[in-house]
Amino acid sequence: MGLQTGVIGPTGFGGSYLCVELINRGHKVRGISRNPDKLGEHDSYTPYPLDISSCSIERLVEALRGLDVLVNEYGPHTAGENALIYQSFLEMTRKIIIAAKEAKVGYFVMVGGCGSLNLPGTRLRSCSESRDWWLSYRRGIADSNAHVAYMEERLGSMGSALRKYRDARKELRNGTADADMHKFIDEYEQAVLSNDKAKEFVTACRTSFMFFDGNTSFKWTYVSPSALYRSGTRTGSYETVFDEIPLKPVKKGGQEDDLEGRLHGISAADLAIAIADEIETQEKIGRHWSAFADMSDDTPTPSYVTL
Repeated sequence: MGLQTGVIGPTGFGGSYLCVELINRGHKVRGISRNPDKLGEHDSYTPYPLDISSCSIERLVEALRGLDVLVNEYGPHTAGENALIYQSFLEMTRKIIIAAKEAKVGYFVMVGGCGSLNLPGTRLRSCSESRDWWLSYRRGIADSNAHVAYMEERLGSMGSALRKYRDARKELRNGTADADMHKFIDEYEQAVLSNDKAKEFVTACRTSFMFFDGNTSFKWTYVSPSALYRSGTRTGSYETVFDEIPLKPVKKGGQEDDLEGRLHGISAADLAIAIADEIETQEKIGRHWSAFADMSDDTPTPSYVTL
């Protein structure tokens, strides 16, 4: 008999892949969001329309009652210039935790961000506090056609700028970049280092881990996708690490602190497998972990799926 699993954000990027994965495994899924019916119809799927941002905690408690597992795939909208992303994400996380505890949810699975993961060999410094990481992160995204296509779909003009940056980097590697391209790359990377719009969400995810770290008042696990998390091929396999950002080995003759080309990634489909496995086995209770997979197939794929 399958578990009764609630998914907050069932029609979004990670949530849609997870719902389909769980249903295909025989679990019952309760999709909780403003428009959960967009995922489609299935006997094992119950849409539960609710605006979590504006409802009372009491109303949210009722939405979560009877769940064996709750997966929080909530993420603030990243397309605009919203300066309150940091605050709103933390307030929403707090609200959901309180409601889940009150509803006596059996297991809370938090899907955070890679910004809470530490650089290898350090306990006190997350990757989001490294300027080198931020630059390697943006370069890694730009060097993937599938990732750029995904960002264009989600972020509009920000995605278009990323495409221009990708094209300029290709010319730079080929030795054909002109002065304007060099200037654009320099200006783009300086903007990344000084005021990257993604920092609001990444640092909010980093701080949200503090709600969980060392907390024994409820049963939880906290998964942070590896840095280059995007839509992509379902390979069916993955690897996990705890607490640290997963990195590829240092290149021959390279330096340990050089992160260029070393960031791992995972597709939404493969992360859904990793989360579904954890829901079934519950082997990482009270742990902070990440998963990564083979990303060699760079073919653009849909950013969400339906039933």
